[in-house]
Amino acid sequence: MSSPVASAAPAAGPADAVRRQAEALEASAWGERFVFVQPHNLCFWVYLALTAVGGFQIWGYFGPQFGFYAEAFALAALLCGLCGVAWWAWFRHIDRWERQPAGLVVAGAVWGAVPATFAFALTVNTAMLGIYAKLLGQDWSADWAAGLTAPFTEEAAKLCGFVLLMGLAPRLVRTANDGLVMGAFIGLGFAVFEDFLYAAQATSSAFGTDPVGNAVQMSLTRIGASAVSHPLFSALVCSGFVYLLGTAAQPRRIGRGLAFVLAGMVLHFTWDDAGGLGGGNGLATFGVLFASIVLGFTLLTIAFRLAAPREHQFVRDILAPEVEAGTLTAEELDAVVDKVARKAYRKAAHHHRERRARKHLSRAILDLTHDVASARGSDTEDVRHARAEVARLRAVAEPWAGGPPA
Repeated sequence: MSSPVASAAPAAGPADAVRRQAEALEASAWGERFVFVQPHNLCFWVYLALTAVGGFQIWGYFGPQFGFYAEAFALAALLCGLCGVAWWAWFRHIDRWERQPAGLVVAGAVWGAVPATFAFALTVNTAMLGIYAKLLGQDWSADWAAGLTAPFTEEAAKLCGFVLLMGLAPRLVRTANDGLVMGAFIGLGFAVFEDFLYAAQATSSAFGTDPVGNAVQMSLTRIGASAVSHPLFSALVCSGFVYLLGTAAQPRRIGRGLAFVLAGMVLHFTWDDAGGLGGGNGLATFGVLFASIVLGFTLLTIAFRLAAPREHQFVRDILAPEVEAGTLTAEELDAVVDKVARKAYRKAAHHHRERRARKHLSRAILDLTHDVASARGSDTEDVRHARAEVARLRAVAEPWAGGPPA
């Protein structure tokens, strides 16, 4: 995007609309850039140090086996990586309000993949599982140890990364929606590397017989179970943490925050200990897994709906001068931020071409929001282009906008 023109006048519109826009840009920090290298920020050095520890752990864990199972490792990495890319594309798609900078989401995914998985979880989980087995026996541990370990160790490890990112980007990570999105990317990094870890471990099973087949089978098994996995758990936990903490852009809601943090941990428990909860019965275990999927996506939907009004208000306030100037109408803006209004607006179209144009118009209005935010309310070339795109699509979506033909 082109940089804002320093001498440009603020967006057109009454003073109140311009004031609302300025306050929304200050509170939301929409459009601001992320700088990872911050030598004077302790969070930067802690992040680097723990990532280095995780990197050494990865080398120490896989290095001795790589020469024996290189082909199996490569195939497992490819399969798990492709699954991760697909989920990455989906998460970027649903990040429709404030688009988190690419550098920030990469930092989140790297934290989940390297420090959280190998510097924290692998070491602590191994120790805890060994303690459970010695104290309570192998049978009990097989049913319950994972679910009474991972929800605490792994969610804490991922949350530590989220806290560091809040320290590195305190203005960019400050709403519940930010917690959902960044938590999902941290969890995605964790899930991809954990899936690869399980696949790598499978290569040496059965005394190393058919390492490629074992790696592929485990990779596909883990990929099949990825619908309810670390991205969902950490999205709920990180969003709940934002509510617990409270920020300049997100009022504190302690009860709601505790509910989401506990929900993420409980879902993690039910997923890891489905066999124990099902009493060893295959059908009952499947029922537990199915119930976890339904509950997980229900809670995620609720979390996004509760977080959305804050983002909706930011959109309304950032575009207030554009509405006053006639760039778009209040009805068109409602169709962007209100689900009921969006359905009614599209349904009112006379034919399929207008319906499709109205859908694209809503997307163009969101693009205008992002360009206005990046320009900090100035009249830049990108903003003018976004306005022109809104006008072009409106001509198709509202063929009678200029009045009926004579």
